[in-house]
Amino acid sequence: MIRIESLTKVYKAAQGDIEAIKNLNLEVDDGEIFGIIGPSGAGKSTLIRMLNLLEKPTSGSININDINLTELSSVNLREARQKIGMIFQHFNLLSSRTVLRNVAFPLEIAGVSKKKRLKKAKELIDLVGLGDRENAYPAQLSGGQKQRVGIARALANDPDLLLSDEATSSLDPESTKSILELLARIREEMNLTIILITHEMGVIKDICDRVAVIEEGEIIEKGSVFDIFAEPKTPLTKKFISAVIDFNLPPGIVKHLKEERPGEMVRVSFVGEKTHQPYISYLVKHYSVDANILYGNIDEIQGVPFGTLILDLEGDLENVENSIAYLKSEGLNVEVLDNV
Repeated sequence: MIRIESLTKVYKAAQGDIEAIKNLNLEVDDGEIFGIIGPSGAGKSTLIRMLNLLEKPTSGSININDINLTELSSVNLREARQKIGMIFQHFNLLSSRTVLRNVAFPLEIAGVSKKKRLKKAKELIDLVGLGDRENAYPAQLSGGQKQRVGIARALANDPDLLLSDEATSSLDPESTKSILELLARIREEMNLTIILITHEMGVIKDICDRVAVIEEGEIIEKGSVFDIFAEPKTPLTKKFISAVIDFNLPPGIVKHLKEERPGEMVRVSFVGEKTHQPYISYLVKHYSVDANILYGNIDEIQGVPFGTLILDLEGDLENVENSIAYLKSEGLNVEVLDNV
C-alpha cells in the first residue's frame, strides 16, 4: 500500500515561491497499475520524483508498506530506494555499456558479485524479450528496445514498486503498445505495483486499473478507469478522453438541432454486457419518441466493452423525459447535453 498525505512541494524562485504540488493526498493499492495524467507543467514529474525522494517534499509524508520515506536516514533511504524501480522517458542508458552491463549496473552499485549480477541481468534481458541483444550498445537499439533495457534495469533489485515517468511518450504507436503489454505481463508475473505518469489517455485506457487527473499540482479527479471514461467530471478529464473517444458534435449540427425541434440531446454510456442490449429499440417502441443517433462508438477498456451514443430524442417532452428515466433505470450513464 502506498499512502501519500498532505504532500506539498514549493520551489523558491526570484519571482516568488512556486507551489508545484499542493497538499496532495493519494492511496495506491498493492498490485495495481495506477495512472497519473495531466498536462505539461501540472506537477506529474515532480510528484513521481518525490515518491522515491529524488525530490524532497516541502511538507507531507510518503508511506510505502507502512514505512514513511520522509523520515528515513540517508542510509535507510538508500536501502528503501532499492525496492523502488524507475523507468525514464529518455531511457537514461549508459552509451559506453552493453545491454547486459546496463541492466547489471544497479546490482554493481549494490555490491552484488559479478557472477550473480550478470546471471540476474541475463534473466531480466530474456524477460523483456532482448535475449539476442545483450551484447549490443544503446546506439544499436530502437527506441522500443532501449525502453525494454530501461525496464529490465529497473527490475534488477526485485522492486515492489515500479515508477514509470512518461515511459512511452517518445515511442511510436507500435512500440508503445508492446511496452504496455510488457508492463502488464511483468505486473502479473512479479506481483508489482506500478505508478505510471503520462499525458496520453490512450495509455491510461490500455493498462491502468485506476487513474488520477492532476492539474496545477492538485488532483482534480480520480477513480477507476471505467468510471472516469463513463462519467468524467471535469473539463480537463473530458478533454483527455476526447483524444481517445471523440464524441463532440460539430457546432453547426448542434445549432441546427436546437433551433429546429423540441427534445433533448443525451449522451449514453454502456459498459460490459449492456453494450449488447436493444435499449434504443425498446425506447422508441414504448415511449413514442424518435431517437436519431448522432454519434456512436464501441471500444474496449482492458478487454471490457465500453460504448457511447449521442442521441437526439424528439417528441412530446414528457415522453422524452420518461425515456431518459428509463435509460437511467437500466443502469446506464445518461447525460443531458445542455451545453454541447
